[in-house]
Amino acid sequence: MNEFVHLHVHTDYSLLESCAQIKPLARKVRELGMKSCAITDYGNLFGAVSFYSTMKAEGLKPIIGYEAFLTFGSMQQKTGQVAYGEKPYYTLVLLAKNLQGYKNLVYLSSVAYTQGLYFKPRIDLEVLSERSDGLIALTSGKRGFVFSDLLNSQSERTSQRIGMLRDIFGKENLYLEIQNHRNKWEEKLIQEIRNLAAKFDLGLVATNDVHYLNKEDAVSREVLRCIEEGTILDQTHTAELETDQYYLKSPDEMYRLFAEIPEALTNTLKIADECNVELPSEFQLPLYPIPSEFSSVDEYFEHVAWAGFEKRLRAGELSSYPEEKYKERLRFEIETIKRMGYSGYFLIVWDFVKFAKENNIPVGPGRGSAAGSLVAYCLEITNVDPLKYDLLFERFLNPERVSMPDIDIDFCVRGRANVIDYVTRKYGKDCVCQIITFGTLASRAAVKDVGRALGLKPSETEKISKLIPPPYRGRNTTIQKALEIVPELKELVEKNKTVYKIIDIAKRLEGCARHSSVHAAGVVISPKPLHEIIPIAIKEDDNKKELVSQYAMNDLEKVGMLKMDFLGLTTLTIIQDTLKLIKEKTGKEINWKKVPLDDEQTMRIFAEARTEAIFQFESEGMKQICRRLKPKTLEDLAALNALYRPGPLDGGMIDEFIERHHGNKKIDYIVPQMKEILSNTYGVLVYQEQIMMMAQKLAGYSLGEADMMRRAMGKKKKEEMLRHEEKFVKGAVQRGIAEDKAKQVFSLMAQFADYGFNRSHSVAYAYLSFQTAYLKAHYPAFFYAAVLSHEAQNTDKIYKYSMEMQQSGLKLLPPDVNESDVDFTPVEGAIRFGLSAIKGLGVSSAKAIITSREKKGKFSNFEDFLSSLNPSVINRRTLESLILAGALDSLRAEGISVNLWRSQLYTNIDDILQLSQSLHKEKMHGQTNLFGSLAVSLPLKETSEWSDEQLAEGEKKSIGFYLSFHPLVKYMDSIEKLKAIKIADLQPTAGESVTLAGIVTDPQVKYSKKGNRFCTFRLEDMSASVRCIVWSDAYSRYSSCFEDNQIIVVTGRIEVSDGDEITITVEKARSLKQSLIKNAKRLIVHLQSERVDEILIDALLETLGSKLGDCEVILDIDFSGDLSAQFSIDALRIAPSPIIEDKLKTIGCEVSWEY
Repeated sequence: MNEFVHLHVHTDYSLLESCAQIKPLARKVRELGMKSCAITDYGNLFGAVSFYSTMKAEGLKPIIGYEAFLTFGSMQQKTGQVAYGEKPYYTLVLLAKNLQGYKNLVYLSSVAYTQGLYFKPRIDLEVLSERSDGLIALTSGKRGFVFSDLLNSQSERTSQRIGMLRDIFGKENLYLEIQNHRNKWEEKLIQEIRNLAAKFDLGLVATNDVHYLNKEDAVSREVLRCIEEGTILDQTHTAELETDQYYLKSPDEMYRLFAEIPEALTNTLKIADECNVELPSEFQLPLYPIPSEFSSVDEYFEHVAWAGFEKRLRAGELSSYPEEKYKERLRFEIETIKRMGYSGYFLIVWDFVKFAKENNIPVGPGRGSAAGSLVAYCLEITNVDPLKYDLLFERFLNPERVSMPDIDIDFCVRGRANVIDYVTRKYGKDCVCQIITFGTLASRAAVKDVGRALGLKPSETEKISKLIPPPYRGRNTTIQKALEIVPELKELVEKNKTVYKIIDIAKRLEGCARHSSVHAAGVVISPKPLHEIIPIAIKEDDNKKELVSQYAMNDLEKVGMLKMDFLGLTTLTIIQDTLKLIKEKTGKEINWKKVPLDDEQTMRIFAEARTEAIFQFESEGMKQICRRLKPKTLEDLAALNALYRPGPLDGGMIDEFIERHHGNKKIDYIVPQMKEILSNTYGVLVYQEQIMMMAQKLAGYSLGEADMMRRAMGKKKKEEMLRHEEKFVKGAVQRGIAEDKAKQVFSLMAQFADYGFNRSHSVAYAYLSFQTAYLKAHYPAFFYAAVLSHEAQNTDKIYKYSMEMQQSGLKLLPPDVNESDVDFTPVEGAIRFGLSAIKGLGVSSAKAIITSREKKGKFSNFEDFLSSLNPSVINRRTLESLILAGALDSLRAEGISVNLWRSQLYTNIDDILQLSQSLHKEKMHGQTNLFGSLAVSLPLKETSEWSDEQLAEGEKKSIGFYLSFHPLVKYMDSIEKLKAIKIADLQPTAGESVTLAGIVTDPQVKYSKKGNRFCTFRLEDMSASVRCIVWSDAYSRYSSCFEDNQIIVVTGRIEVSDGDEITITVEKARSLKQSLIKNAKRLIVHLQSERVDEILIDALLETLGSKLGDCEVILDIDFSGDLSAQFSIDALRIAPSPIIEDKLKTIGCEVSWEY
């Protein structure tokens, strides 16, 4: 049997270069009878740890490597200029022989980003010579220097470069690579490379440049490249990989290709034998610097923990149980943490949380299982008493299972970066980085991307992709699953060859890594410079360069790195801002310790589902459950947090919980001992901790053992579950429980183990939800001012929240230069619009206006306003925005209407700006009048008054929505007759057909790659707005409807994105007038009696008789004086339409409709 090892393999972590995913790759290697395989992604080690663990799990030997980008110049040089016939970089395959080699790979791939990044992460010969120990180098294929130089007849340069690399690696660690992908030029080069190997006494190695697993995947890989390049795959497309031979070939296939060079094949086995890397997995904890008076980290940790305990005790925050019970729990936790070696870890977290609090950066009450630790509570890392809420330390840190503790911390959005900066300064900028994450081609995205690459219109790919059900409760629907459950998709694939091709390719690409980005929260802290332990990269995010790990979150844990989540939580910022406003405006300070956690007003917010802007309770689904449950306590909120997830929802647990909560269903316990544990959730197993407590109380488990049992149940590990069932039943029987009952209990626990949620997290987050609801219930103006200020740049949310405010009796007052602050501010029974939320104004201009006002008092008139501000503040855009938003209305002279005032200012902007410049020059030269003020005269040119509609359009342009006047107001009765749904009432039900009426805003006509026009816009009614898309077919029919500020009625289907955001795919559209006329019940034709003659009557009857229907016709004839008469034409009923109206007007009739 032939043996061979693939040493040149690209996985999908080569990002749109390969579609070979790691798990299928490992399975394929094993199926082909090979014992080992290498990973050599382009320029990175992104997938190294995942590849390593997956290969090990398949019983295969992983070889860690990467295909480096090598420049023969200096990697420090950032220029595209190269000598004739030269390339800016070449690829070189590097494989790690041992741990030292792996460390050198880590270093090289890191400096390639931190020092050599110029289009590609590059290394040079200098750094390679310093870090070649433990590495084997292969000269690569088409992108390598050997292939390139020989194809360009640069044999002398090739020899020089081979000589340099031989000097660096030694002849035993440098191999000349030969490949044969059935390209004539490759076959031609093989002999030349053999000659070079003989000349330099170097080994040959045969490789296949693997970019996909199967021969049939060749087109899929080409499509992947088209996705990267934004090109279309067609007959003229020049493929980078010209053949279908870049797949994972069997040993026999490789032997047939290189039968005449057997040593090139056996050398793959030799190299594989030499590569023996065991990735380090020991914990890499940074050292916390302790004060000199303490002899060890453990001693200082214990000191800090007990000091925190005394502080909590004095404050009355450890009062739910006797003091000794708290002390006993604290002693146990401290000893466990010390024994497991995590004292330093807790000190690190304590330190940066302390920094945050000392710098007024709000910190969350707890997140995840850490809230179950009394040590964390005493160190003020968390703010929930774990004993009070029956939270378990062993759920957080199991003394019987060695694993890194995981404390994730929520910080105020504004302060998160400051905390990371503090940590970076404390431990060194080389020792702290953020974490990389990878976006993948999910089912719908894959279909759309493939469709575009094959040249289809967006509307065509949209029709296909929308047949795939959207993610349901966070779970993505695979293409294969969609084919099984959506008959229309299956039928389309079977009947349409193009659709078949798209789906076939999309299935092959589904799940491939598509791009990298920075994890929203993850931070790594290292005991030494990161590049000595893990590979790092530079990632540009929001135009900012971030240092990130090349390993994703889970892979970092596998190599022992300390990773923490520093999450920016908007809710904390809103709570802080609300409390600050309350104190500033009323002098009150809220003491949360004195607020009852069953406050009636607060709980009414939840019971009535008025949960807009309430943390974790804002979704429509959660609102529905709140209405049904009508929560009364924090326990109820915690339970809803735990139950509102896919498993419990699908399993009917919420229905069961609600029925029992209201007493509609009897609560039964298998054994009486369960009541103490399950009574607070009405006998429903909701929390993971409940399973652990039942194992302890009923069967004598330690809580550490109970956690191991819970994990086995959650992961459905059958062998472990059988062992635990035997142990549980035996222990329960020993404690007087009947064997059949014990088995029932175990079965119940096993059934709900994967549904159970972390109680520590639920309680901590329920407390945050309670706090936001309390502020909304008792201080609504202050709360909404904080919410709106945070959403200042999101006009959709401002509008949405303003609508709810109005329903609760709070007004949103327009911006005013004499009343507004930078942010939204509460006033009596209302909220004043913040200046910074005006489009085109900006925070700096808003602050300048307020600073001037605070310095001199309110502006007495417009001239005073103008003379008080530097012209750099009052530029054209700023002035336009202030005028249109109505922020200058309070400066108008008495007797001038708002409509005229805004019109005058807007018309005279050029003169105003010129006057502003003149005033500034006079002020600079000290030219004031006898009274110390500037002589100002502002003659405004006469202009016509703006209509209400013009006023509304201006407000829409400057603040994003209609504030003082809404154009739909006059049409509300008519719209109600059309039975259009309010946009705010839309539900995320994909595929549902809906009719909506509203105003077109921000229409954008776009072109597909085939040149077809389509359109996107937002449709806004008086309740909210929604994104709409009109594909080319519908756009060509209804294009006249989609102009800015048009009032239209649309019919379309709901599409739902991953984040539950709704988009309407418009299928039909018409103006509101057209819609109303179409549904009219009566047409009234107004005629002047003197114009009525035989010709008019004939023309009238001909027009009315052109299209018959159900609409009654009334002739209203106006005689001279006050006399008029109406006649019903009973024999004539018409089909109402705007065309009839237009025709009647052309023959001299006036027309009105009744609906």
